Amino acid sequence: METPAVKRGRSFCFVLSVFDHRRSKHWELAHASFYPNMVAKQFQYEIQSYQEDCINNITSLFENIHQHNKFGDIFFEHHKTNKYNFPVTDNHNIDVMMETGTGKTFTFIKTIFELSKNFGYKKFIVLIPTVPIREGTKTNLEDTKDYFKSFYANEKEKEIETFVYEGGNLSAVKQFIGTSHLSVLVMTPSSFNSRDNILNRPLEREINTPELFVKNQEPPKSYLECLKRLHPIVIMDEPHRFEGDAFKTYFKGFDNYYLRFGATFPKKKDSLPLSNVAYVLDSISSFRQNLVKKIVVYTQDVIENKDTLIAIDNKKAIVSTLINGIIAKRELGIGAVFNGKTIRKINKDTIVLGDDTIEKVDYSLSDESLRTMIAATIKIHFEKEKTLFEQGIKALTLFFMESDISLFRGVNPKIKNIFEEEYTKQYNDLIVTLDQTSDYYQYLQNDFDSDNSLQVHKGYFSGDKGNGDEKVKVGIDEILRDKKKLLSFESSSRFIFSIWALQEGWDNPNVFTICKLSNQGSEISKMQQIGRGLRISVNQNLQRNTLKNLNDNQEEFWKINNLDVVVSSKEQGFVEAIQNEILSNSFLISETFTEQELIKILKEKSGFDDDTIITLVDDVLKDKKMIVRKAIVDGQKIYEKSPDFSSILKEQNLPEEQVKAIESLFATDTNIYIQKAEKKKEKKKIYIKASHLKEFQNLWNAINKNAFYILESLSEQQENLLVQNIKTQIEAVNIEEILLQTIRAELNVNKIGEQGSITEKLTNTVSYKSKIDYLELVRTLSNNTKTPISFVVKVFNALSNDFKNKMLCNNPEQAQREITEIIRKNLIAMLKANIKYDGINGTALPNVFKTEKGKTYLDTGSVGKFQKDISSNFSLKTKWVFEELIEYDSDFELEIIEDPDMDSIEIFGKLPRLKIKTPLGDYNPDFCYAIRSTDGNKIFLVVEAKGYKSSTAIPEDEKGKIDFAKKYFEALGEYYKNENIKISFKERINKTQLAALINNA
Repeated sequence: METPAVKRGRSFCFVLSVFDHRRSKHWELAHASFYPNMVAKQFQYEIQSYQEDCINNITSLFENIHQHNKFGDIFFEHHKTNKYNFPVTDNHNIDVMMETGTGKTFTFIKTIFELSKNFGYKKFIVLIPTVPIREGTKTNLEDTKDYFKSFYANEKEKEIETFVYEGGNLSAVKQFIGTSHLSVLVMTPSSFNSRDNILNRPLEREINTPELFVKNQEPPKSYLECLKRLHPIVIMDEPHRFEGDAFKTYFKGFDNYYLRFGATFPKKKDSLPLSNVAYVLDSISSFRQNLVKKIVVYTQDVIENKDTLIAIDNKKAIVSTLINGIIAKRELGIGAVFNGKTIRKINKDTIVLGDDTIEKVDYSLSDESLRTMIAATIKIHFEKEKTLFEQGIKALTLFFMESDISLFRGVNPKIKNIFEEEYTKQYNDLIVTLDQTSDYYQYLQNDFDSDNSLQVHKGYFSGDKGNGDEKVKVGIDEILRDKKKLLSFESSSRFIFSIWALQEGWDNPNVFTICKLSNQGSEISKMQQIGRGLRISVNQNLQRNTLKNLNDNQEEFWKINNLDVVVSSKEQGFVEAIQNEILSNSFLISETFTEQELIKILKEKSGFDDDTIITLVDDVLKDKKMIVRKAIVDGQKIYEKSPDFSSILKEQNLPEEQVKAIESLFATDTNIYIQKAEKKKEKKKIYIKASHLKEFQNLWNAINKNAFYILESLSEQQENLLVQNIKTQIEAVNIEEILLQTIRAELNVNKIGEQGSITEKLTNTVSYKSKIDYLELVRTLSNNTKTPISFVVKVFNALSNDFKNKMLCNNPEQAQREITEIIRKNLIAMLKANIKYDGINGTALPNVFKTEKGKTYLDTGSVGKFQKDISSNFSLKTKWVFEELIEYDSDFELEIIEDPDMDSIEIFGKLPRLKIKTPLGDYNPDFCYAIRSTDGNKIFLVVEAKGYKSSTAIPEDEKGKIDFAKKYFEALGEYYKNENIKISFKERINKTQLAALINNA
């Protein structure tokens, strides 16, 4: 008997060819339904009630339009009849919302036939945003041709002439213009949204088609003008992709009605939102009606005991942390601790820590993470493939990569190599367990060609255009243009790799697993990301595995139609995000709804905190009978809007923003959907009171010196003691093992929006040991701590062999982080004892004071991020150095400004950005006071204000800067000691009384 390894090298064509006479009788009988006798397979289409409802709605609307009823009135009545709460506009758009995977393309193709049959329309343009969508549309038009030819056999127009404009192919446009039959031109907006496009250039010769001169006798000037004169009905696929001024400019002139089909609609300020709605099949309905696959998400990654910044949401840092062996998500605000350092500032996608280091949202995945996720995805694929194969269903898996084509193409493609290694490993483990006479065993023999090269994986990337490699071209054609081949057991291709090129428009019903090898695209809809696999699967007869075709067996339906998604643990709340999108893209709230759905949508629309939301729901909507209970279903209370909703709302005397939020739950007014942006209040210059100017300038000039710090050299004994201290602290650190962890999360669509709708289970955890490059580790530590390599080598040589051999390999990254911090802390302690400031009598720093029309001012933002007009009196107002306004950085600073007055204070103000150089970075204190002392001397008091409860709560790096600043002000005090000027620097912690600081100044 041949070994699997040898047998794998043979070519088993009989599995692949329907004509091969060598196929076993067993296979032929068992899979006769897969391979009809030498007949080319066609997709099996069936009448779907929801698609028919959509088409009937559209034709009914056109019927009313052709009866010359007012467009707005038609849609107001249509929305009322169907209980659609969407705006009605004067635009000619007619919108259809259908969830990804429910057959939008089939629906609009049949709509074309119905509009032609009932109203005589012959010309249609289908606008699609990308090449994959274009290829998918072209394939769908081709695949449905025979079906519709039979369906409309008795009609005059039983076929659609299809023309595709691509790459400047003007013959397609000319033929579309010239034909008198029912026809469709498929094109992208990029083919006409620029003046330089071929379609916008002057015609080289006149076109005399009579239809071009019905309303205008002047010769058309361009091909685009010709297309507009045909008055085609335009169909837009994925309407949220048709935005921007260029598109609007060149689309103007298509004056017939245009249909927008999509799961997502524009939401930007100047865009046209979902409106004039003909039909809605929202997210939750598509799940509940068994029109798409169930979703199961596996969170898979290398995890370790540190904080990882995975997102920033609503001014909160979203951090993943390993707690008791499980990854936990935490929300951290300013002042919270991140990997031992205080968060000082939270930006759009970074946080600034107490030591001025910047931490970015970490989208990257390590090589270990990539390998782990690829291996887990292959394992999931194999676990389901055999069962699906035996039912005549081919399983496909889709990998999304980060934006680097060299990871799959090129000389040494990392992701492709990892995949091939992991696939071969699992293949060899699987093949020895299979019955060699089984059809599945024979099927797997084709995974490798006669040269032992793996054949199961193909890639498509936007950068592939013009790629001369024939093998690459064949793979792209199979992915984009030959859906039937990809679905057939005759092709060994089962794993598809792409970046985001296949994100929208392309889909394949038999994608059962999606793996996101990149955390990029986090701003993109999660439903769009996984939408490539939502469509219900088909068997080898190309018949869909619908609930009806599975004899209404719900369990069997979910068992087959199950989409597994593998994501990194850095994907913040992936399952929750899917659930939220399903709810936010669902419009059940317009008719009946649960309390959970109401809370979810109100929060989404308003952005209010949880307490406000609960108060509005319990104390206003429910208590005031604005919503009323309609029924109880499965223990859930179902509500509907009260007929007296609007009148009750007017009586509530609520704040305007709460009224708008509640109205938006049920609103039909376009203004609710498109808000005008409020004008930003311009910030003012900071003018200084003339009466305080001289004193303030004197104070500033006294403390604003171009000083520098110098360090005293360490003795050999001091350096040895420093190394021993560092060694002792390093060896006391517990460096925990890295774990490879998989969490399986399943979303119950019947409980969506309710507590307990997501079921999570930890399925696997294993430890992981790393190899260590000691030389590289030493170099990195030297760079991180800004110390000579020779010093780091001394520290490393002092460490015990036991620690280096056992602890470091547990987690080199943690070790590097911990050792860096220990060295840094010890160096700071050493610096504090050996630093001094010099150069105080040297070059003056640039002047911050500016003049305008005889008045002196500071630039906006010189003393604080925020501005507040002085609208009321406060005790120190007369001594505040600035006119009209207060600039500040925190609410705590505003509290300080409200301090009681003291006779000894002459002036008081916020300091401009005084940058004191320290080994930990620049430091600038907050407030300054000019004080008249009892002995007649001048005291300039500089205050660092901290809102912490005690000085021990101040983060170590901030405290370090303050300690260095004390040395600076001590040097200033020494410099001025003979000039009757005293410089005093004080920390003001929380509620410390100003009087106490002044008395001790």
